[in-house]
Amino acid sequence: MQFLWEPYTATVMSVLPPICVVGSVAWFTVVPLICFHVVEWHQPNRVLRQFGMQQPILGCPSQPQNIHGITLKGKQDENWGQLWAPMISQWNNRAEFRVDVYPR
Repeated sequence: MQFLWEPYTATVMSVLPPICVVGSVAWFTVVPLICFHVVEWHQPNRVLRQFGMQQPILGCPSQPQNIHGITLKGKQDENWGQLWAPMISQWNNRAEFRVDVYPR
């Protein structure tokens, strides 16, 4: 069985409820997704081909700091807002980190 990955058509997008498209400014931005002490990088630049866009040749994926090595053990008093301040700033300015996308 073969699976064909296709982006939503304009027809489908036009009938989606607003809650589904409210965050569309972030769809093509390379930014950290932050939830308390957990940070994961949203890197749509690595999967553009799946959305019908030209896929450039990429280098290593973004992974600043050792964010996967962080645990909560012994860190009840950690100020996560201060620790993640640079990443929060990047998220707040996400429009500046938009990936240039071009149809295939």
